[in-house]
Amino acid sequence: MDPSNISSNNITISRVFGRVTEVLNLIIPFLVLLATVIFIWGIVKYITAGGDEQRLEEAKNLIIWGIIALAVMISVWGFVYILIDAIFGTNSLPGIPGPSLDPFL
Repeated sequence: MDPSNISSNNITISRVFGRVTEVLNLIIPFLVLLATVIFIWGIVKYITAGGDEQRLEEAKNLIIWGIIALAVMISVWGFVYILIDAIFGTNSLPGIPGPSLDPFL
């Protein structure tokens, strides 16, 4: 291994955290979308259950798990920004995780 090549590929903690943040910002919107789809699918199943108790129970479970998933994701997202504010003292409002939509607006 050439020592001169190692210096050009410095791995720093800020670069690692930056890369992890980029990956999470791509994954989080899909998880929120998945939880929303589960919630809506539960509503559709509830409406189309036709009084069948087993199907109604399955639909209720989907609705509950969709709500729980959304609540957990939003709570963790808010908690992370509270910690960031407490540690770094930022006064700006947190952005929504995910890619920037500025080019489309």
